[in-house]
Amino acid sequence: MRNLIFAGLALSLSSSIVFAQGDANGYDPKAKTILDEVSKTAKAYTSITATFTMTMEKADKSKDVHEGEVVMKGKKYKITLNRKIKDKVWKEIYINNSATTWNYSEKECEITIDNAPDPAKAKNNFAPTDIFTIHEKGFKYKFVKEEVQGGKTVQLIDLFPEQADKKNYHTVKVVIDKAKKQIISATFLNKDGSKTIYAVKTFTSNLEVADATFIMEPGKQFPKCEIVDLRE
Repeated sequence: MRNLIFAGLALSLSSSIVFAQGDANGYDPKAKTILDEVSKTAKAYTSITATFTMTMEKADKSKDVHEGEVVMKGKKYKITLNRKIKDKVWKEIYINNSATTWNYSEKECEITIDNAPDPAKAKNNFAPTDIFTIHEKGFKYKFVKEEVQGGKTVQLIDLFPEQADKKNYHTVKVVIDKAKKQIISATFLNKDGSKTIYAVKTFTSNLEVADATFIMEPGKQFPKCEIVDLRE
């Protein structure tokens, strides 16, 4: 899905002392308790609608900031991303209804259709539906600290990929709203010195979301664009 690594949420490196108090294998029990509560909260929602920013910061500190929205209902999702390239904003849409995926690129005027990937075979890949349950997919974890940011108490947790040699990042820094038990930001620290930061701007749960939200009709919606159908 055009390398859309949906992840999210930033903060600092932390205390090896806390890590030493956790599980020697890298699975800190305090971090797990917090993350399990986050997962439990997210899975209780009938739907999630959130807006976010995706900041791509290069090693030289130059940045590209993109705005987006994600709608999730069960395992179905729709992501709308507005990518700013130079002085123009191009829309991208990613839809997965558990059977089929549609990826639309306004810049290329192209829609790619494919079979939805088998979740069992994507254990070590990151998908948009994992945003609020990120630790469940191939990570070790460490509780960093608790602090106040913007008037709210947050919990900072670092995640480390179990198969580090197969990832282009080495750490994911997660910020959690303690009261709401929600991930509010996450930062992927990449091996080349760059980082990708996802920050949740607004979050709404349990809205009525029609199943039609998770279907694209390319011929009707984008009649001038090329359709690439990869389904077998």
